[in-house]
Amino acid sequence: MIRRFPSQELSFLRNKIPIAHVIENLLCLPIRNNTGKLSFACPLCKGFDTSINYKHNLARCFECRENFNPIELVMHQRHASFVDSVKWLKQYDCMPVSKDTSIRGTQDSPPANIGDILPKILPTLIDGKNTNPSLETIIERISNLELQVKKLSLLIEDLQLSSYQR
Repeated sequence: MIRRFPSQELSFLRNKIPIAHVIENLLCLPIRNNTGKLSFACPLCKGFDTSINYKHNLARCFECRENFNPIELVMHQRHASFVDSVKWLKQYDCMPVSKDTSIRGTQDSPPANIGDILPKILPTLIDGKNTNPSLETIIERISNLELQVKKLSLLIEDLQLSSYQR
């Protein structure tokens, strides 16, 4: 059987896209904040007896006794298949940072220097052959920069969540 999605990609979608971001911004589920903790309308029973486990990136409905990761939440809310839900989450460019632009490195390696990262993230404006880049090239470069900003935003959220958990 051919796998449609790499395991690293699925792991990222399940574990690194903050569940609160999926609930509030991507799915726009109704939310309440009565007790100082975010609760949301369960996609199954529509009740608000829900909670988020930030450490494990899961949402829980205590009425239904169901846990949801980001993919499952999309599946239930949008009444979509697993494949369609993964594709829907991927359309928001919430993909893992590629190895050549990662600012994290491995757990044992020290943080990368900004001077080593920037040339990989920011392509030169003028290539050696053409001093006037085409509109398509400029649009592609802007799209790449926007993707990098989104990736950095997810990394910042991840760092904030881990600092709050300590």
